[in-house]
Amino acid sequence: MKHVRYRFGAYSLDLAKRELQRDGQPVALPARVFECLTYLIEHRDRAVHRDQLVQAVFGRADVSDAQMGQIVLRARRTIGDDGQEQRAIRTIPRYGFSWVAPVTVEDADEPAAPETPSFRAAETPAEAPAVASAMPAAPAPRASRRFPPWLLLAVGLAGLLAGSLAWTLARISAPGEAAGENYMVLPVQAHGPGDIAWARLGLMELIADRLRRAGLPVLSSEATLSSLARQDALTARVRQPPGQVTGWATYAQGQWQVSLEVLDRERLARRGEARHANLVDAARLATDRLLAALGRELPAGGSEPPGLAERLLRAQSAMLANELDTARRILSEAPELQRNQPQLRYRLAQVDFRAGEFARGLAAVDALLADPRSRQDPLFHGRLLNARGAMLVRLNRFADAERSFDEAVRRLQGSPYASEWGHALNGRAITHTAQGRFDRALIDLGLARMHLLRAGDRLAVARVDANLGNVEMDRDRPAAALGYFRAAAEDFERLGAVNELAGARSMLVGAQLLLLENQAALAESERLYALRERLRDPAARTRAVLGHAEALIAVGRLREARDLLLAPEAAQPVPGEGRRREFLLMQLAWSGGDARSAALLAEHALQGWPAEEAPQLRAWTRLRWLQAALAADLPRPPAQAAGDTLPDLLARALGHGAHAVAAADRDFRTALARAEQSGVPADIAEAVAAYALWLLQAGRADEAGALVGRVAPWAERDFPLALLQLRLLRQTGQGGGAAWRAALEQVRRLAGERAIPADLALEGIASAATAHASR
Repeated sequence: MKHVRYRFGAYSLDLAKRELQRDGQPVALPARVFECLTYLIEHRDRAVHRDQLVQAVFGRADVSDAQMGQIVLRARRTIGDDGQEQRAIRTIPRYGFSWVAPVTVEDADEPAAPETPSFRAAETPAEAPAVASAMPAAPAPRASRRFPPWLLLAVGLAGLLAGSLAWTLARISAPGEAAGENYMVLPVQAHGPGDIAWARLGLMELIADRLRRAGLPVLSSEATLSSLARQDALTARVRQPPGQVTGWATYAQGQWQVSLEVLDRERLARRGEARHANLVDAARLATDRLLAALGRELPAGGSEPPGLAERLLRAQSAMLANELDTARRILSEAPELQRNQPQLRYRLAQVDFRAGEFARGLAAVDALLADPRSRQDPLFHGRLLNARGAMLVRLNRFADAERSFDEAVRRLQGSPYASEWGHALNGRAITHTAQGRFDRALIDLGLARMHLLRAGDRLAVARVDANLGNVEMDRDRPAAALGYFRAAAEDFERLGAVNELAGARSMLVGAQLLLLENQAALAESERLYALRERLRDPAARTRAVLGHAEALIAVGRLREARDLLLAPEAAQPVPGEGRRREFLLMQLAWSGGDARSAALLAEHALQGWPAEEAPQLRAWTRLRWLQAALAADLPRPPAQAAGDTLPDLLARALGHGAHAVAAADRDFRTALARAEQSGVPADIAEAVAAYALWLLQAGRADEAGALVGRVAPWAERDFPLALLQLRLLRQTGQGGGAAWRAALEQVRRLAGERAIPADLALEGIASAATAHASR
């Protein structure tokens, strides 16, 4: 049987084998790069539109230019081409791409039993999008324009300290073992004397960990419990081989018997059984015998003494049940000899992290890293470094966190521990993003995703996807970020990852507000707020409250927002985000028409605000202070060093006063250009509103009208822009006409509890009455 192979230069692309060769040797090729090359070569007779290539490569349309550009870049590099010479793949400006290299079509014999080459195109989408070098005076100020770096942690770092009991996690899957095939270890049915309630979840975690240590991809215990509770599609998938591991533990004649069973790929039952006077030892032996039946074995390494192991399993069972106080009590009541063991001290640090006590957890991890025993096991040392990095990021110490993750990557690089290695790369990517190094972040995220997919850690992969969305947010691409956040939120909800789900929903609220999709943001914030009772981290609950309040302000439901912001829960400290509540209180006052209070609140928020802490939000707060002070005829804020962000430029323009018209005009134009360059609707609305109001005050209504016309479609869903449009109509003499009445109705529909200035509503009505009397 024949099949097609394309040859170009030293390369050949075999479609049946899905293989690229150079001089007869296989070349490593991700699946999407293979699809890109194939589609361009097969359509080499014409230029291929960018959207056609996106559909061929990704199978969907909501793909950013950066993602598609990264695939083309990888394709070029793979075949020795680049963006300068373009010997094979040529860019067609404002259209797409074209294949230009000479191609020879060959017929190749179909092998009777095709082999599985080591370097064949991967079936897992490990590519990360590329990043170009680079969040958010108006009728009403808007909410925070950027998520501070802490928000990545809700989805990016949660897995670093919520992992399995033992220090050795999953190895990279063996060749030929599909990354998507995961084992699911069910809770163990245990019956016997004494307090063994812990055994149901504790032994489940022990068995799952030993399977991972033998190189099998196993769903996390958190994901398993959620799937069992929901009986969703995930449960149906994992029932197929390799499927569910069921276990029973019974006590008779002074011994525990543990029995385990799982179906293999051929749907044959594989079993492991063992008897021992100690339940933990019986479970260990039964798991090892199950592994032997599956043709696997554990790597060399000792186990904790049974007494310590049981205590750790009891604590893990409590943590899986989200009973952190119980877990801490179990660990704290250990005998002195056990309390000094690194494993127990690390478990306590995990409890601190889950409870939001990051400083205490950091101190515990630092003490462990100084203990010589912790360096004897490379993986345990790597886990400690990852934990330290996670806590440092929570404390807003990104440079220190980067150094911890760097050391963890070096310690784990080349090791068989794919999951922990992937977590280290993901953590380092977070620190890169927080420091504005997006290209480096995406490289690490791509590598992290690859390792975590191969380890079978679907929850961690969803965390990486959410971080990819956060990079898009930091690149001023909220529309592109929405797809990542929605996909991640769906995965988190399906897997029962409540903290991560709250983080993804917070990100969705922020992205929708930047896109001026205020009603959608409100709906998402209501789902976020509904999660707060399930969040054990006080900071996570505070973020849920603040996110809902922010969306309520955006749609004019001010009383509800005020009640939330004045509640004790909203006042809880949030690492890296200590000023967000103050910003929202200031916005609430302004939206309610109280410019004086807004100015005083902004001034108070800025007192003692370090320049390096949330600089974007700080710049927007200074702008609001100036706007409110001007509206309330209060003293202006003191001048600041010149900056080049959008709020800096707008503040500079507003600060010029009536005697520097040319300078103000220049700065407004520069600010508008900056906003349009980012393309974020909320930023453009900010710049247009400030500039148009200034033009109207200067009697330049035609220029103001041109600006307002550019954002008119957004005025249908955004109150400040609708109010600006109404003001323009009044000032241009159209008050009382049909256009004015339609604009006033639109403002009333969007206002909620926000006041409509009397000069816009009443003057228009008076004009209409005068016109009617003249007729």
